[in-house]
Amino acid sequence: MAVVVLAARVLVTDAPKMRPKPHALGRVFNEVPELYDRVRPGYPDELFADLVAITGMDDKSSVLEVGCGTGQATRSLAALGCSVTAIEPGLEMAALARHRISSFRNVAVETSTFEEWDDRSRRFDALVAASSWHWVDPSIGWQRAHDVLYPGGWMALLGHVVVRRPGGFIEQ
Repeated sequence: MAVVVLAARVLVTDAPKMRPKPHALGRVFNEVPELYDRVRPGYPDELFADLVAITGMDDKSSVLEVGCGTGQATRSLAALGCSVTAIEPGLEMAALARHRISSFRNVAVETSTFEEWDDRSRRFDALVAASSWHWVDPSIGWQRAHDVLYPGGWMALLGHVVVRRPGGFIEQ
């Protein structure tokens, strides 16, 4: 297995005004969307099959994806046939996501943070965040998620777990 590291220049200082804001650090991926897309691990089809089995999602379901990045999970959600509204704050990441999912008519990518996103009073059957929820401000995000879901709606936080095995092997 090859391990690739995305690196960014970050100014670290003891001066409080010079410390980078944690949520601003995520924006660095927007500068290299193709590299991010190439090295970011994807999600197995079985994960989405389990999501459907647990939530009962079908082609009539509406899904809000928070932080779609380059559209890796978006493609899998769209392939389920449900309607997907994907939010991505990075202009370049959103543009690549739109390109990658252009063959799907059931997906719209909107450029915004979840905290500032205009929901236009829309409600969803499920909210999915694939390796992105940690970028959402918790003082806003949890209540906002509740507000955009239909009663009985589902919230699925997907992510990767890296396990270091004895001998130095890494498994995802």
